[in-house]
Amino acid sequence: MEDRHEEIWKQYNMAIRNVYRVRGAYILETDQGLKLYRSYEGSESKVEFEQSVKEHLRKTGYANIDLYLRNQNGELITTDSMGTKYIIKDWFNGDECNLREERDIIAASANLANLHSYMQNVQTGLEDQDAKYIHNLEVQFDKHNRELRRVRAYIRDKKQKNEFEVCFLNVYNKFYEQGVTALEIQKKSDYENLLKQCITNNTMCHGNYIYHNILMRSDSIATTNFEKVCVGVQMLDLYCFIRKVMEKNNWNVTYGNLIIEEYDKVRTISKEDLKILYVLLLYPEKFWKVTNFYYNARKSWVPRRNIQKLMNLSEQAKDKEAFLEQLERLI
Repeated sequence: MEDRHEEIWKQYNMAIRNVYRVRGAYILETDQGLKLYRSYEGSESKVEFEQSVKEHLRKTGYANIDLYLRNQNGELITTDSMGTKYIIKDWFNGDECNLREERDIIAASANLANLHSYMQNVQTGLEDQDAKYIHNLEVQFDKHNRELRRVRAYIRDKKQKNEFEVCFLNVYNKFYEQGVTALEIQKKSDYENLLKQCITNNTMCHGNYIYHNILMRSDSIATTNFEKVCVGVQMLDLYCFIRKVMEKNNWNVTYGNLIIEEYDKVRTISKEDLKILYVLLLYPEKFWKVTNFYYNARKSWVPRRNIQKLMNLSEQAKDKEAFLEQLERLI
């Protein structure tokens, strides 16, 4: 093992018995249990905010989370002699949630509802309010719509267009209209009041509740990677999970219904919550992501997989619309 890692590990009060690599990190078997070790690019204020939310969860009864360890100086981030920052946190044996396994989907949906119950009135103990990230849907949608228009104008002005750009122009109108409609519905909803309540009550979202961050253990579920934790309307997390599951299963309505039903058994979903969920699902976020990647990368060559993503979005549009129509009837 490289000396720079040893340099970091010596700053923690634990004995390391074994080390092995996983995707983008190392697993440490220690005298204090399983730990995950990796480089970290975030700020100190952000990691302290994340840690404070996790400490609240642990204190109030939600135990299976990846709490950070503090080094011998009481810091969450440890820097090596080259200036690279690292963190170490609790970890768990378990498999990632299988989005094609109904049993896993049911358990993960109930787990999210349970997690949301603990993420009400979160006491962070932080005086610096700027450390909190507040997720504002209206600001996000408006910004993304402007970016889509900018990319369209850029591509239209090009004399020679590659395959991605031709495909983009072919599907642009449909997806952009969805973005505009989603923003209009959002503005007419009670979202602004809901967000104000979340800010007042310190209601938190995980921010990235996807299968990578849901570990299925033999007797429980561990929820990990709270880097995007934020103050916000909790339907954001449910949307995130539903979208990932539905994309993996060709927008099969059965899976979407199952997730909503299982969540609702633990935490009741109001009609206003459903409207926010509908708006989130209506907005063409995946289309914006593919577009954004293209615009910020080298445009002379576009990876084939990005062209395929655009095609897949178009192919799945009808099935997605069927689910949205069903959800719309409920609101």
